[in-house]
Amino acid sequence: MGLATDLAPPPLVVSRRFAAPPALLFDAWLDPRAVGKWLFATPGGVSAHVEIDARVGGGFAIHERRGETLATHFGEYREINRPRRIVFALSRSEGGPFSLVTVEIDADGAGSLLTLTHRLSSEWASLDASMGAGWEAILEGLARATGEEGRGHTLVIHRTFEAPRILVWKAWTESDHLLRWLCPAGFNVLFAENDLRVGGVWRSGMRSPEGEDFIHCGEYLEIEKPSRLVFTHRWERNHLEPPANTKITVILSESGATTQMIFIHAGLATEESACSHRHGWTGAFENLARLVEPKTNQ
Repeated sequence: MGLATDLAPPPLVVSRRFAAPPALLFDAWLDPRAVGKWLFATPGGVSAHVEIDARVGGGFAIHERRGETLATHFGEYREINRPRRIVFALSRSEGGPFSLVTVEIDADGAGSLLTLTHRLSSEWASLDASMGAGWEAILEGLARATGEEGRGHTLVIHRTFEAPRILVWKAWTESDHLLRWLCPAGFNVLFAENDLRVGGVWRSGMRSPEGEDFIHCGEYLEIEKPSRLVFTHRWERNHLEPPANTKITVILSESGATTQMIFIHAGLATEESACSHRHGWTGAFENLARLVEPKTNQ
């Protein structure tokens, strides 16, 4: 099982402080019963099977059912030094390519400081933003699995549009376009308004098939045309969700005639909320595809 030998990008580093002591955190990485509840788990996913051979040279296979899809992560342990350090090679397929993940756990008062370093292969380099968000969400799951109240759930969605990046960017940033897609499937957008500048605000309303109105709003935090947009999200009117601020990051990259979008919605209060938002955003992105893709934009 060899690591990719091509020129790799800078490593991805994610850190988090935990209330749990180092030994408890360390053991959670190697216990099949614990791992199935948090490692690579996604909102709405169901742990199907976990195999762990916790020794240097041993490996793991973690299978999660995500709707109709079975997602699997494979790994091989390179170092196991309880309770401070675990190093493993990681891949999304049994035959590789593999990248290297190092988990270091240090005592921090009564708790711990965990630092995760992921040396991404070139295959995953373009996904560094979503990988970072994914690891942060995983560590939140680890906090919950070790008895600590987490700080929220993170939703990550990847979507490819058969359209130029500038057109997808305009759909996200111009109110006339937002008016045509910013709602789940079956809903209708009532209004959309925005002031596209850092510190500017956006606000939009929509109506459900049952006739109930929902309003959401937020503030722009980062604007890097046409590749990156970061803004807060809050429900002003929604009986199912509290009016709490969450954060959305939209990253757009162009490949030929297509645009790859990474959508990250962080700070969702519960797994149920993350699942609900995944359903809503997925439907909205179907609307967005119909708006920007020439073959469906008749």
